[in-house]
Amino acid sequence: MNGARKIERVVLGDQVYEAIKERILDQAYAPGEKLNVDGLARELQVSSTPIREALARLVAEGLVKAEPFIGFATAPLPDRRYYEDVYSFRGVIEPWAAAQAARSRPGPDVIAALRDEVAAMMAGEPSREYRSHRGFTEADDRFHRIILQAAGNQVALKSYDDLRFHLHISRLYLTREQDVGLTHQEHFRIVDALEAGDPDAAAQAMRLHLEGSYERLIK
Repeated sequence: MNGARKIERVVLGDQVYEAIKERILDQAYAPGEKLNVDGLARELQVSSTPIREALARLVAEGLVKAEPFIGFATAPLPDRRYYEDVYSFRGVIEPWAAAQAARSRPGPDVIAALRDEVAAMMAGEPSREYRSHRGFTEADDRFHRIILQAAGNQVALKSYDDLRFHLHISRLYLTREQDVGLTHQEHFRIVDALEAGDPDAAAQAMRLHLEGSYERLIK
């Protein structure tokens, strides 16, 4: 019985977290807006405990700011320089990781996992609402993370995880139209190069994908 109560609480906490995150990414809560714990509890019809737990998770992800004696507020939108710095970093680490992964000749399980993530990206046409493009961006994040894992460098993988850039990129979907067909093609080229064990082709395919992503989202 105690175990059942714990499971219910975890599910509730996740639901509250997702609800607040969705509102932030859709800008129902404007960037920089103060988040009142009691007000959120009334809005979502829950106690303050899951609200505080959700806000703590969102602080760790950079979507919420916490100030002593002030409270919580949605994080401001990252400026253009932030996104440029993210893509500069990715442009160094991810083509290298793709080449490393190709040299190691990833097994069929890795290739299958990558193709599954591309299929997940293709499952729906992302719109400008987070609920719509959430599956797309999360599958994209998992795709790139699998390649970092296959490269076998734990420092590079942690650096990637620490960026949590996919959450901040999600905030751009409110204002940018996406050519998802091009994105799918770019991912398929990366997988094909990895499956062929071709480091140069894998690095080039990743580089072109990141350049295309930058053009579509930032420029």
